[in-house]
Amino acid sequence: MEALRNILSLFVLIIAAACQEKPDTEPLSALADPTGLKAELSDPTTVILTWNDNAQGEKGYRVFLRKEGDPYNIEPLATIAADATSHTFSNLTEGSTYDFGVQAVSDNIQLHSKTIYLNDFQLPEKEKPIDPEIALEAKRRTPVVTKTVTSYAYIAVSYKVEKISVSNPEHGICLSANGVPTVEDIRISGPQLSARTEILQVVPNAYLEDGKEYQMSVFVKYEDEYYYSEPLTVSLEDQPETPELVWEKQTYDRLGDDVEIYKTTSQLNGRNFNAWYAVADPSKVDFRVMYPESVGSKKSVEAQAEAAEDCLALINGAIYGNYNIGVIITEGEMTQQWHGEIEGCYWATDNQLYQLTRPIIGVDENGKADAYWVGVPEQGTFYYYNRPQANVVGQAKYPKVSATSPVPATDWKPYFAISCGPMVLYDGKVCADNSMVDDKRYYTNFECWDESGVYSAHPDRSAVGVTEDGKIVLFICDGRIDQSQGAYMKELGPIMKSIGCIHAMNLDGGGSTGMWVKDAGMINYKDGSWRAVKSTIGFFSK
Repeated sequence: MEALRNILSLFVLIIAAACQEKPDTEPLSALADPTGLKAELSDPTTVILTWNDNAQGEKGYRVFLRKEGDPYNIEPLATIAADATSHTFSNLTEGSTYDFGVQAVSDNIQLHSKTIYLNDFQLPEKEKPIDPEIALEAKRRTPVVTKTVTSYAYIAVSYKVEKISVSNPEHGICLSANGVPTVEDIRISGPQLSARTEILQVVPNAYLEDGKEYQMSVFVKYEDEYYYSEPLTVSLEDQPETPELVWEKQTYDRLGDDVEIYKTTSQLNGRNFNAWYAVADPSKVDFRVMYPESVGSKKSVEAQAEAAEDCLALINGAIYGNYNIGVIITEGEMTQQWHGEIEGCYWATDNQLYQLTRPIIGVDENGKADAYWVGVPEQGTFYYYNRPQANVVGQAKYPKVSATSPVPATDWKPYFAISCGPMVLYDGKVCADNSMVDDKRYYTNFECWDESGVYSAHPDRSAVGVTEDGKIVLFICDGRIDQSQGAYMKELGPIMKSIGCIHAMNLDGGGSTGMWVKDAGMINYKDGSWRAVKSTIGFFSK
């Protein structure tokens, strides 16, 4: 009996030892999962699914297709060859959403990889047939550009619309430097629009950057939808070269160091040219606007200067009739409204009444100089803008300016300021040229001046400018004499730019042009015949 027990114990030990022996081979591993699933549409009902083949020794691949709304459909669609990395799913439903899956398979079901899904791939909606009548109606509402003209000072666009829904609908020009333009990009509202009437709209360079290409479209709002013309590629032309004038500093014993006077006798574009400018920092000297207060009264530059004991340098101011044409601000108050005009409008040469914005340059109470355009929709109401309303004489008119039109008004509070025009330089860009719409109209005559005297001649000129470091420049040049033959309007901007200005505005010229300097009197040549003027601007001791 004892012997039998020993035999059984030995047998158990042998069996246990046998169970502890290692197998001759490692257990098989599952196939590696596919990765990097991507789906691409090859046509409206066909999708190509691709993946990375990471498995070794697979029998093949199963692909799965599951349509949104049928989450229990998990049967494989097909089994494809080993080492496959793509499969095409055809005859899908347009506008539907699908999940695509892929799995590496083996002879042993326990060694299949996981099924990897790319979920929520949506096919585009099926395009509906275009109704010919709807297409025709959309075409009639879509603006068509008929002509574009470019300059360094503007881009001009002529366009028309066959059909509009209301009188003068929301419309204008939009531009983008980053793709197809919409009204959310640069937007410039247009003048009054009528169906089938060609409209000319000018985009001043104050809205644009030099050297940059823009996509431009005309837009019209019809009911609640915007319609756009086909985009065009436009850009400003290169800015004109600045003249190389040699300026010599003038010395005046009693003037002091805060005002500097310079003179040139260099030729300007082949013509004799005598010019002067005074420059000063308005934080060190006062910049003021002066004018005789009584209606119709005028005084010479010299008489107005000598009436103020603290005057250092003075030039003539704005164009005038019985009043200065435009706005005057003195000591923070509007001491002259938009006289000579009606509700902010001006009687242009064709006897049409236009809504205007006029250039204005001045300083705030701290002596900070700036330049804007001022609009007056009615007496007692005025707004300042950093962009002009671009009227073109003889073309469609703009509606009244407002707190938001032509652009949102700025919160400028001038202490001394004067308006005149045109603006010849703004943000470093020359913004007046002599290009013409026809034989008598100028594209850049935004303020509807008498074009024969302001644009086409080269008489005596006066201007005021602002430099990049905040100084004010008072400029004059003689004209219509052998020694000096004046400057065209298109030359005035480059001249002011050449002496350091970034903004500059034309003032009254001709017989009004004159500069008075302390201890020297009138320094430009007029043979004693300076015209009496309504306003002057200049530098005064603090």
